[in-house]
Amino acid sequence: MNILKTVLALGMLVLAAGCASEQTIIEPPSKSTLGEKTYESSLALNKNVNSQDTANKVTISDTLTFSDALSKALLENPRLQSFGWQVRVKEAERIQASLLPNPQLNAEMENFGGTGPFEGYDGREVTVKLGQKILLGADRLKQKRLAGANKELAGWDYEAQRLDVLTSVTKAYISALEAQRQWQQQKELVDVAQNLYNSIAAQVEAGKVSKLAQTKAQVELSRAKIDMENARNQWESARSSLASYWGSQQPQFQQLKGQLSMPADIPKYVKVQEYIQRNPDVARWATELQQRESALDLAQAKGIPDITVSGGYKRAEDLSASAAIVGVSIPLPFFDRNQGNIRAAKYELSRVETQRESAVSQTYKALQTAYNKLNAAAHEVNQLQKQVLPGAKTAFEAAQTGYRQGKFDYLEVLDAQRTLFSTRTRYIQALAEYNRAVADVERLIGTSLSEISGN
Repeated sequence: MNILKTVLALGMLVLAAGCASEQTIIEPPSKSTLGEKTYESSLALNKNVNSQDTANKVTISDTLTFSDALSKALLENPRLQSFGWQVRVKEAERIQASLLPNPQLNAEMENFGGTGPFEGYDGREVTVKLGQKILLGADRLKQKRLAGANKELAGWDYEAQRLDVLTSVTKAYISALEAQRQWQQQKELVDVAQNLYNSIAAQVEAGKVSKLAQTKAQVELSRAKIDMENARNQWESARSSLASYWGSQQPQFQQLKGQLSMPADIPKYVKVQEYIQRNPDVARWATELQQRESALDLAQAKGIPDITVSGGYKRAEDLSASAAIVGVSIPLPFFDRNQGNIRAAKYELSRVETQRESAVSQTYKALQTAYNKLNAAAHEVNQLQKQVLPGAKTAFEAAQTGYRQGKFDYLEVLDAQRTLFSTRTRYIQALAEYNRAVADVERLIGTSLSEISGN
């Protein structure tokens, strides 16, 4: 009984020594980042915590709204969910990095089962030891810091992917709205072409115009129907592309709700570029540098050998006596001081610094290109709306009136009709390009342009 108490007491001392070596280091509080603030409250990420929870499901009806499309993608986009799981993986690795090394129990029995003096168990010796590694280089703390930086980087990756999904869904919704409007316009064109054909056919029967005019009207009507079918196919493709962002193979909605936004006042580029640090692809590099610095600290810490203290007892049967045992194991860093890994960690830190400069430079370049495209699209929309469309509409109405009064022939009406509807088509395209350009600029600055305009 006394021997057991001695072993337990020594074991507690060993464990206390191991814990004391870590408790003397005060861990600084974790720093909250934009990435953490965003992804910790994300529905898509929280869905991964409890995959059976269906309370946040978004039901799609025949008419899809823009907000429902965004919510559906955030909740059910497969790629975004994979990034959410990656955050959880890094959280688990951080927990593992904070754990103490396990103690080691070592038991030996000597001088038994032999011959001569060692025959039987009279001369046996029993040794029981309990050892604990003590991390002199603060490895556990530095491993935890490194794991924490890895978790923050996973958070930034998630945030970047979240914005990518939101931007992609926004642009897909804009493209679908564009296709829907183009299809509707082609239907209108077919109706106009049909009415014109009926009018000419009636005049042919009355002998007022030649059969050739009716043939030309028939050709124009057939062409309009072909264009309408092509527009319908483009609409179906746009629907499928939009639905794919939440993993749907067959779109459940039949139409979209909403209109393409008209150009608003665009803030100056100098003001827009001030927000580029909100882009997670840029903001993440500060955490990337912290992660490399933590890796360097850990590599340097591993160059300091950790000692192992042990304690136990030894029992000699031939003497009927017991004794306590204490020991310490210290690796001698004659050859391996982790110098190769330390140098590699320094090189990695330098590499990240140059990568950061390159990434920021590329982002500014992309922002300038997107901003110029935004300005050009806004200018085109304004010109089409204020000058070109009204003129084309007036010319078409005048041609119809003149044709009924006999002042113009059919070809002049047809030319005015083509001009009007081709201008409408270009206007819808320009309006969609403007809205997609807005989405691209907002992705690069991580901020809504309306928020900047309001400052």
